Amino acid sequence: MLNKRTVSIAHTYWATHLGCSPGDLFAEPFRIVTHGAELADYCGVFALFRGGGVTASIPPDRADTLRALLASPRRSYSPDSFASALSSVSSAVIGPAYIGYSEAAPQPTHPARALGPGDATALDALQQSCAETEWEHGGSAIAHPCSAVFVGGRVAALAGYKVWGGTIAHISVLTHPEFRCRGFGRSAVAHLTGRAIAAGLLPQYRTLHSNRASIRVAELLGFQSYATSTAVRLNRNA
Repeated sequence: MLNKRTVSIAHTYWATHLGCSPGDLFAEPFRIVTHGAELADYCGVFALFRGGGVTASIPPDRADTLRALLASPRRSYSPDSFASALSSVSSAVIGPAYIGYSEAAPQPTHPARALGPGDATALDALQQSCAETEWEHGGSAIAHPCSAVFVGGRVAALAGYKVWGGTIAHISVLTHPEFRCRGFGRSAVAHLTGRAIAAGLLPQYRTLHSNRASIRVAELLGFQSYATSTAVRLNRNA
């Protein structure tokens, strides 16, 4: 179970992101708020599910339509039923996704180290070896904190994080196609998690619920589930 400090940090970040107060975040079975500053330009609906409470943030310019679609006699929504209720106006659904946090630094199984400017060429080689969408979802720029496992001078696996809200280290991970299923990605994440904690940040791991292998990696590294997210991109012409 996540400790109170971790939950408080996560609540504060996500409440700000959705546009409500931390105390209101999961206080009701289903709550609708309008986008705050962080989601102001997002043409979509973002919902967070935790322990029977749901908060959904909607764009204010389509509030009436969306509130009508989400009006329901049920006390709450599941991620699937939530997305289904918006199917007539959606263009894509991202999720449901697992969001987990780590409170202790795990030990890498394989040697891993931090990357610096001198590793830019090796990082470029990893990017070239992966599909564009793989890099978009799991790659990291050398300017961000990164950890990697090397094999024969090549980056076998890369983990990097971006700082969200000044408190959360949002981790992404990518493994070279030739080195997958050997635990290298897990070791890169383990090393980076320790660095994030040492920097006073809360490490966050997010992946689709359908990616059971990725969730298993998170669990083996000590990440614990905090919430489930679902994002529904809206059809601008609907």
